[in-house]
Amino acid sequence: MNIINIAIKEIKREFRDVRTLVFMLAFPIVLMLVFGAALSSAFDSTISVGDIHVLYKDKTTGEFSTYVREFIKEAKKSDIHFKKASHHVDGRRMVKQGDYDGYMEIDNKGIHLYTNNKNSVKGSIIQGMVTAFADKYNMVTAVAQVKPTQVHMLMNNGHHDDYIKETSLHSKRQPSAMDYYAITMTTMIALYGAVSASYLIRGERIRKTADRLLAAPIHKSEIFIGKILGSMATNLLCIVIVIVFSKFVFKAYWGHHLTLVCLVVFTEVLFAVSFGLGISYIARTEGAARVIVLVVIQLASFFGGAYFKIDATSTITKFITHLSPLTWVNTAITKMIYANDLSAIFPAIFLNVGLSALFLLIAGMSLTRREGL
Repeated sequence: MNIINIAIKEIKREFRDVRTLVFMLAFPIVLMLVFGAALSSAFDSTISVGDIHVLYKDKTTGEFSTYVREFIKEAKKSDIHFKKASHHVDGRRMVKQGDYDGYMEIDNKGIHLYTNNKNSVKGSIIQGMVTAFADKYNMVTAVAQVKPTQVHMLMNNGHHDDYIKETSLHSKRQPSAMDYYAITMTTMIALYGAVSASYLIRGERIRKTADRLLAAPIHKSEIFIGKILGSMATNLLCIVIVIVFSKFVFKAYWGHHLTLVCLVVFTEVLFAVSFGLGISYIARTEGAARVIVLVVIQLASFFGGAYFKIDATSTITKFITHLSPLTWVNTAITKMIYANDLSAIFPAIFLNVGLSALFLLIAGMSLTRREGL
């Protein structure tokens, strides 16, 4: 019962500190809004090909010429524009210079296509489109030899405005700027719980209330556990509010496993509180503890991708980024949300819990050796 009372007392004290409470709630929400709006274009994965311009010479006669004109008319609906060249124009040279994306010479024997290698995407589109037309015409020619009455119906069947259909083996859902910063700002502010945790015990000594706590019929371990639970409950409540706000106000995508997301964040809060408490006993002064905690948080936020994505390509960069607790947590949550990889949460949970146990052991041993708190 003493543990619960101390935890409730710690929660009340944290919520009376309006400045800290506003920081824990307003700071991540404002950063989400600023970064999500300012860097939205950096997360746009849509690629626009633009209009495609093709120069052609038509030397066809008879029925094939009619089919070619229909083909050019249909291609225009997909922003593929054909321009007929006069006989004296050197189409190959104009494509080589980049004036056109492709050049076709069409006669009754077939189609000769030339594309600009500087834009392989447009060249591939033109090549695929022309190949489809040639294959269809060859099929019509074969049908005409057997059933000439079916030719007209076959050529006019299946006109489409889209010549390319893309099918992905992975989910098309990719994090937008708001989705990305909803995750990173939430995990970053969870790590800031270490700042208030560094004052959990030291604050009692500063306020001269440590002696009164020791004089009360309460064991040191009850004070220790109660304060940790109270700090964790306060920080976790702030994190849940930030997640709910980003989900329903900013429309950030948190996937279909929000309970597991909260579990991962819970272990991060446990690590943050344990880290702050352990540093408060390792450091000799209040100022030293605060500086150490803030420096570690800022470095972890920077290398953990809280402010911008870090593409770790070299071995050294990968090693440095993976030292950040935010890298573990952000990677786990992102894989769970966008790849449905639930197993990705276990490394983050084990690392957070393992390091938490280490710092709690340091703090607990230091507490037992002291006469006071």
